[in-house]
Amino acid sequence: MRKTYKTAEAGTAPGGFVVRLDGQAVKTPAGHALLLQSRPLAEAAAKEWAAQGNEVRPMTMPMTRLANTMVDKARGPDRPAMNAEILKYGGSDLICYFAVSPLELVKLHQELWGPLHTWLKEKYGIVFETVSGIQYHQQPQEALEKLKKVINGLDAAEFTVMQSAAATTGSVAIALALLEERLSVEEAYQASFVDEIYQLKTWGADAAAQKRLDTLRSELEVIAQFRDLLRASS
Repeated sequence: MRKTYKTAEAGTAPGGFVVRLDGQAVKTPAGHALLLQSRPLAEAAAKEWAAQGNEVRPMTMPMTRLANTMVDKARGPDRPAMNAEILKYGGSDLICYFAVSPLELVKLHQELWGPLHTWLKEKYGIVFETVSGIQYHQQPQEALEKLKKVINGLDAAEFTVMQSAAATTGSVAIALALLEERLSVEEAYQASFVDEIYQLKTWGADAAAQKRLDTLRSELEVIAQFRDLLRASS
């Protein structure tokens, strides 16, 4: 859409913080007030609006887009369906499918994924069953019920981080670990795309594959930044 405002700045409002364009509070695509609980997040979103040229390009505004998702979907009537969608990742989570060869990749899976299984068990009592190979294996109902409880207990901000991370990584376990800062961005990236990274290392440069991985790493960095801004003191 065409840019029609001159100024963009963060401000306060009853219950939180907002972005104002020429003094008017921004609304989400669904028409809700974009009310945020963190001034740093509102300031980051305001900078995105201020940086727009003659056209407002939502794809260049990641903090605003995630905030819109949080307000319009994670806080709204879509949440139960979104919870169910996230639970599907747990039903066949990436970290449950260990390689059978080559030995180096087998070791990488064990090093990167083994500690996550231990963490899930110790913190949440979630025990995922692992298999060797890629044949589909449905996780036990007990593990999924415990995971469902965790997902349902997330507030809108936490859920937005986890949902976005799961969509990027293909793993609810890695997404939860990133949300809780059990994994850094680099650790989450390595754990999520270990096979692809190994293939590039083994077979040499592939520009298209490397570009895809760079994009996915950038997505994780954005998600972690959003998480940190949400938690930053105002």
